[in-house]
Amino acid sequence: MATPRRRLETAPAPRRALALIRVSKEREGMTSPEVQRHAIETFCASNGLSIVGFVEGIDESGSRTKSAWWPRLDQSIDRVESGDADVIVVWKFSRTARNRLRWAIALDRMDTLGGAIMSATEPIESATASGKFARGLLGEVNAYQADLIGETWKDAHARRIRAGLPANGKPRFGYQYARETGFTPDEVTGPVLRETYRRYIGGESVYSLVAWLNAGSTRPVRGYGDSGDGLWSDRTIRRVMDSGFAAGFIVSKGTLLPGAHEPLITEAEWDAYLEARGRRRQYRRTERSEYLLSGMVWCHCGSKMHAGMFGHGKVPKFRCKDAHEKRTHLGGYVSESVLAHAVREWLQERESRLRAEVDRGIHERRVPLVADPRPALETRLGQIERKQDQLIEDRHDIPRASFDRLTAKYAAEHAAVTSELRTIRVRASAPVRILPLLLERWDDLEIPAKREMLRAVIDRVIVTPQRPVSIVEIRGHDDG
Repeated sequence: MATPRRRLETAPAPRRALALIRVSKEREGMTSPEVQRHAIETFCASNGLSIVGFVEGIDESGSRTKSAWWPRLDQSIDRVESGDADVIVVWKFSRTARNRLRWAIALDRMDTLGGAIMSATEPIESATASGKFARGLLGEVNAYQADLIGETWKDAHARRIRAGLPANGKPRFGYQYARETGFTPDEVTGPVLRETYRRYIGGESVYSLVAWLNAGSTRPVRGYGDSGDGLWSDRTIRRVMDSGFAAGFIVSKGTLLPGAHEPLITEAEWDAYLEARGRRRQYRRTERSEYLLSGMVWCHCGSKMHAGMFGHGKVPKFRCKDAHEKRTHLGGYVSESVLAHAVREWLQERESRLRAEVDRGIHERRVPLVADPRPALETRLGQIERKQDQLIEDRHDIPRASFDRLTAKYAAEHAAVTSELRTIRVRASAPVRILPLLLERWDDLEIPAKREMLRAVIDRVIVTPQRPVSIVEIRGHDDG
């Protein structure tokens, strides 16, 4: 009689695990990703788990709702749902569970799938009722700790703001920091930042400043954007200058407040920078243009005129957009040399008149053709501020939605009136500051710098193209 064959037993396949690693910020004293990885690998090896992949979140919060960590966790659960893995293993639940809602959703999804989120350092059996209770309680403790840390930071930030200090102590370009003295101007980078503002106000483009700064020895500090190569970029320069720190301000909830540190630039220079910044936003496309009057030339028909190399000789000209595209009128061309000559004559006439008025001891450049708008704007600003104060007093008596809507409305109106006042103030002094320098260095200045200086005094150039000579009218910002 034949001996029956014994069936070969096949060992069950090990469960597959996704390993999740998160640190809020790489800093001294943190539990590094390497330590977490080692603990997870040891745990999986001891419990018959096979790691099929690592998911890392570096510098990602586990408590903020909009953290990039949550999409990573959701994608990991999606992989469990699709069958790529059976369980998720973390170093500690606190690396995953610092937001109540997100944690509850993650646990519910995993329980529904029959999977589990395991901790390599916290032995909790989530398959039992008591294990699920302990897991939920631990998540609540982690959320409580996150809330407590957040409240502590809010209190610390509020104290710093009240003292005129920025909410955090991150480095600021142009300054050095010491706990005893706070932020003080740096002997090396401070003058560089001051000169950067003055060059920008003087007409240099951001792209010219990028080349100038990168040719020097100073480099941006952390916190203003990392370009990867450590060099200056147009984005980094704008962030440094827009922050207002060099003008003596700190930022709280998007609002500039007086700081306790020493400013590097004057209030007038800060106003001039903001005015130039706003003006250049309108002409961003022409900032790198090789044509002197790009963005400033208009046809008598009301259409803009664009620069280019036109005609049989391919010489620099401005062409009426509507005349070319819609055939609204004949011609539509004017040589750039004609416009440049007319602009220079206009500048010389303005500068001569200004010098004559100064020689006669007249402080105001001329009797304005229109009433000075500043008193009316200042009155309007006061009205807006009183409405804002009244809104704060009545905040408990009106619906939250109405309060938020009115708050945003008054803030926008305040910003618009403040900007208009600043523009009037800066442009009123522009001829005194710019005309002599512009005429003196007309042949030396590069096109971008010369164009920005012209924009500070010229509103627009209006052309009536005709033969043999086009009619050119130049309007300054102070023309009524």
